Order: sequence, then C-alpha cells, then structure tokens
Amino acid sequence: MAFKDLGEFLVVEPLVLPIRGKEYSFPGEISARSWLMVQRIGEKYERARRAKEVGQEVDPDEEVLSDQDEGILRAEMFGGVDEQMAADGLSSGHMERVFQTLIAFHLSGREAAEAVWQAQGEAKAPNREQRRSATTSTRSRGKRAG
Repeated sequence: MAFKDLGEFLVVEPLVLPIRGKEYSFPGEISARSWLMVQRIGEKYERARRAKEVGQEVDPDEEVLSDQDEGILRAEMFGGVDEQMAADGLSSGHMERVFQTLIAFHLSGREAAEAVWQAQGEAKAPNREQRRSATTSTRSRGKRAG
C-alpha cells in the first residue's frame, strides 16, 4: 500500500477571529520555515516554564527570533489581514492578541488558540506532552507532527 499524496487530502481551514463585530480570516497554513520559527518560540516557552517551576531565573530578553525573522513570521501569519485591521482602526493590543492567538494556533491547534483568545492572552500554552496527546483531525486543523 502506497501513501497518497498529502496535497490530495490535507485541508487546512483559515482561522477566523471576531473583533468588534467583524470577522477577520487568517491563513490556516504557514510555510515550513515559519512553522519551524513557531516551534522555536514554543521550545523557549517550555524551557522558561520548566526553569520557573524549579525556581531558576529566566532571562526574558533572550532572543528567540531575530527582528527580521519575527517580521517575516508576523507577515505570513497575518496574511495581509493586519493592513485591514489597521484600516479598521484597531489598536496595537488587538494586533498583539491576534499574534499570540496565531502562535498558539500554529503551535498547538485550535483549542489552544481558543484558550489564548478567551483568556485575552493569559492562558498557558499546552506543554509538549499535552500537544502530543491531543487528537486533532487533519481535516479541521492540518495538524503536523512536532
């Protein structure tokens, strides 16, 4: 039995976020390069979380991505919707909340993104074990191994 071409059946839906009565649709898929950047962000978060659990200090200024890489990642994750958000008069707080939600979405899936969204960015991201044990349909999210 041969593997089917993944492109024939992988469906990744956009993430739609409501803000001030308007729905903004963000790309559900990002490039492999950007996905790897998101993974680095998740790994940094996990290292910091573990260090805090054992009472170690965490350097909040430790660079995970260069400014250039972060700009590339933001642009790809927003998919041009940030321009519409700016034109609609949304604030930096709105943009940052959306970015945090998109990170959670691409790192851990729709449920994690909803938790971040509902908690207004205060929700903890699932740890690696929780992400691995989560069962998410490729049709609804396009879950990738990580």
